[in-house]
Amino acid sequence: MTLTRRRFASLHIRAFLLLSVLAAAAARTSAQTPPIAGRGADHVILITIDGFRPQVYLDAEREGVEVPNLKALLKAGSGAEGVVVAYPSMTYPSHTSIVTGVSPARHGIISNTQFDALNGSRAWFSENRAMKTPALWDVAKKHGLKTAGVSWPVTVGAAMDVLYPESNQAPQDSTWLVRARKDSTPGLVDAVVNDLGGFGERDNLDPIKRDRFAAAVATRIIRTEKPNLMVVHLMETDSAQHANGPGSPQARAAFERVDAHIGAIVQATEEAGIRSRTAFVITGDHGFSRVHALFQPNVILREAGLLKTDENGAVIEWQAVLHGMAVRVRNPAAPSLAERVINLFEKLERTRYKGLFRMVRRAELDERGAYPEALFFFEPAEGYYLSDGFAQNSFLIGTTRRGAHGFLPTEPRMFTGLIVSGAGVRAGVPLPSVRQIDIAPTVARLLGFEMPDADGVPLLGMIDTATVPRS
Repeated sequence: MTLTRRRFASLHIRAFLLLSVLAAAAARTSAQTPPIAGRGADHVILITIDGFRPQVYLDAEREGVEVPNLKALLKAGSGAEGVVVAYPSMTYPSHTSIVTGVSPARHGIISNTQFDALNGSRAWFSENRAMKTPALWDVAKKHGLKTAGVSWPVTVGAAMDVLYPESNQAPQDSTWLVRARKDSTPGLVDAVVNDLGGFGERDNLDPIKRDRFAAAVATRIIRTEKPNLMVVHLMETDSAQHANGPGSPQARAAFERVDAHIGAIVQATEEAGIRSRTAFVITGDHGFSRVHALFQPNVILREAGLLKTDENGAVIEWQAVLHGMAVRVRNPAAPSLAERVINLFEKLERTRYKGLFRMVRRAELDERGAYPEALFFFEPAEGYYLSDGFAQNSFLIGTTRRGAHGFLPTEPRMFTGLIVSGAGVRAGVPLPSVRQIDIAPTVARLLGFEMPDADGVPLLGMIDTATVPRS
């Protein structure tokens, strides 16, 4: 054989081997993510903006906020006039309803924190094992889809392919960065620290820096992993509205920074080559109400001898106590105790504080799928909120906080937003009112599967599986 023929044969063999390797890789990829009949999008990125009020995109000019990325997604897709959220309208119950399609009474995340009267109920629902119903990522994984989570509540230990969960933000025995490394996919946190050119051990305590980190995690995962389903939680807007109120200059600035993060996430799908096959679902966990004063129900309970505190104000004994929006009794089987507690607050509700709060009774809580162990929910009027403290030993005190949530989901000020845009989505479809429990079934339908345990239904009118580009 001549030199030229040997070179040609060698090139031919190498080309054949390369094609074999590529074919094997393609076969492996196909085996990992098999095509699903009726799938409208190959990728869905579900992003929550904490405290996302629909006015931010429905009337951005009046709000005085510039959100070009949200407006572009809305123009190309469909948006809701309001989303009716879980009850209580708090971050952790709502986020869990978003991804399970069921109420707090079913999924088990009944408040932000786990009930513990003697320790102030300070431990958050961080561990995924606390969820009693399957989440989107659980069902997606059964269909062979790749999943990822970024700063999403109640996901520590979740069965996702790539995970950076929302976990203890101020651990006592280590720094946040150490805890984040422990709870996340190995190597992910350090890779993002490197991407950012460094990140302080406790920089997460600054909400602006914390969202910057989360957005950097999301863009890295998109570029390197191309997940079929990714859930992302951005939260700076919550902190800004709590401290300064909805519509404040600080809140407007926070929404603009979050909008920029969303723009970076969209751009990452372009760079990853998956933009045309990606659907974006932008929603929130709750709206916001303006506040100027706090009710402290525990003061009334202490005065009635139904709880005792030490010299530092810590509860040491209790028969009834506040947890979040709920008033609980220690022995629900004792009707005399429940009647005594109800009578205490009924008297205040119809006399001096008439119109400033109302008691949401058990029948209504059951109808709304809220907190099975609550005797009743304490529902303040607009301008007022709750505290489990004993400041000034007074039932009603002033506060420097200017925003709150947790109220009845039927209150328009508690409505959150929803924009759905991209692959498999019809543009310009009117969505006058959406339920939060309908979001998980909608995401599932876009990806070609169902949520069999969900109480919600897909938003079928805006899903278009026939016009999605395939590749």
